[in-house]
Amino acid sequence: MLVRNLLPLITGVGRVVDVSPGAEDLRRHLMVPGELPYSVVDPAALAGAALTADTLLLCMLGPREGTHTPAADLGRTLRAVPAGTKVLILAGWSAETIPHQVVLGVLADGPCQLTDAVPLDSSGRYGMEVALLAERVEEMQPRRAYLSDAPAGDEAQYPEVPGADAPPTRLWLANQSVLSELTTGTLLRQARVLGDRVAKLTADLAATKETAAAAKQTADAARAELATRDADLARAKMRIRSLKSSPTFQLGQTLVDGARHPGKGVVAVPMTMAKIWRDRRARSSAAASKPQAGPAKQAVKATHRNVPIPVPGTPGRALTMTAPVALMVPRKLAQNGLHAYESSAVPCFLAAIGAAGPGAVLDIGANVGLYAALAAACSDREVVAFEPFPTLAEVAERLSADNDLNIRVESIALSSETGQATLYLSDSSDSSNSLAAGFRASTRQIEVPVETLDAYVRRTGTVPAVLKIDTESTEPDVLFGSAETLREHRPWVLCEVLIGRGEERLAEAMMPHGYHWYHITSEVPYEKAQDIVGDRTYKDLMWLFAPEEPDESFWAAVAAHRLEIVQAEKAPVG
Repeated sequence: MLVRNLLPLITGVGRVVDVSPGAEDLRRHLMVPGELPYSVVDPAALAGAALTADTLLLCMLGPREGTHTPAADLGRTLRAVPAGTKVLILAGWSAETIPHQVVLGVLADGPCQLTDAVPLDSSGRYGMEVALLAERVEEMQPRRAYLSDAPAGDEAQYPEVPGADAPPTRLWLANQSVLSELTTGTLLRQARVLGDRVAKLTADLAATKETAAAAKQTADAARAELATRDADLARAKMRIRSLKSSPTFQLGQTLVDGARHPGKGVVAVPMTMAKIWRDRRARSSAAASKPQAGPAKQAVKATHRNVPIPVPGTPGRALTMTAPVALMVPRKLAQNGLHAYESSAVPCFLAAIGAAGPGAVLDIGANVGLYAALAAACSDREVVAFEPFPTLAEVAERLSADNDLNIRVESIALSSETGQATLYLSDSSDSSNSLAAGFRASTRQIEVPVETLDAYVRRTGTVPAVLKIDTESTEPDVLFGSAETLREHRPWVLCEVLIGRGEERLAEAMMPHGYHWYHITSEVPYEKAQDIVGDRTYKDLMWLFAPEEPDESFWAAVAAHRLEIVQAEKAPVG
């Protein structure tokens, strides 16, 4: 249950009194209506607050200093309220780990009787894992369920609560029953979810095995057909070159030009014919004076290149990227190696994968999928690559298939709105395609599907842990479309920052989420920055947006990954 859904389920509330330590704005979290009286009261002054039966007392209980009230202090506070007062305790332990003895002791000190208990969703970082609804009592009351569909229990009246000279055994047992229902119900729900997930994975595995052989056969046939077509194309190009260099073609071209331009042709045609005749005689003489040799093999210009990519941390292992020779990223990797390609950003990216909590790696603006491939090869995380340009997306898909990597390639762009948009294809480099008109000179454009990351996460159920964003000046739009994801999942973010291309909007997008930002450079640890400013030298374009301040282990991991990249390139591939 969401914390904002609690208040409407509690009946008879005419006033809310907040006695929590004040580290969290409970009025905002609970979405208390403006017309409902709400006051924050020091627990020491609670006895004089003139509480009535329609009062709901808000408390926080748990281990976090400054956010939660200690158990002993909360017990004294509950003793000061009159009978009939409802008490909503927001506890900072999960339903599975809640310490029963501590909670039961607080309620017994009250004395308060639990009427309901439910786990809360998406509020753990605020110190609210479980909602406990209780009532200050002088005698035992029938059990009532407010917050869940659980049965209310025995409706019979309980005897009066024992006095101070005897332990409140019946109250303790009644509250213990409610807490046990909470823990047992949560574990059963988790078991059902895991069971459903195992069943789905088993079914998916069976379906995958059934189609794997057919898919492999289809892929092999497609590769064979592609190889045949490449060979046919190479032979056709050789034939064209041979025809163009032949005397017959040259004579024909000369005659056509002479017919089009008679004035020039009177001179050009006889001269060209004489030259062709001399060349022919010279070739004949040379052939007569030399032994006959077999036909020379003419070199065919390759259309694709195979680029080895060493896997950091696994010496001797390398991925193979097959890509058109014109693409920029494969060309740079082939010329300079992985250690020289974004040499500061790649080690930080791998360190973020190791530091982040459970979840997926999302390569947004993936180009040929280099970052996605490294994430899949160096971890067992789910990896998703977003690339809207079909040529680049095909290279990423082939990179995943050829190297047996678990990468899902999504041929969509991410931005601040969902729909369709124009992708401007850069005239200078395939690495500068952008949704931003005028970012680079562009004589070709295509229409591509666009989605916000928040919408994608809701649609697919993906839980992002690491985001790498490189969308050629539209990074702020991607982050504005990720507000819910940043707030709920707190992923680590690597983001390209181009000077003069929206640094203020980047700060505006990230500021509400309490992130720390660092310019990624060769100097480790990076210096924490107050402002986001692009690199004027264009040497180090990537920034780290961290949901928490990195510790010493993170900086050590960055340095270690940098060394691993160098060692991987030196190691022989086995």
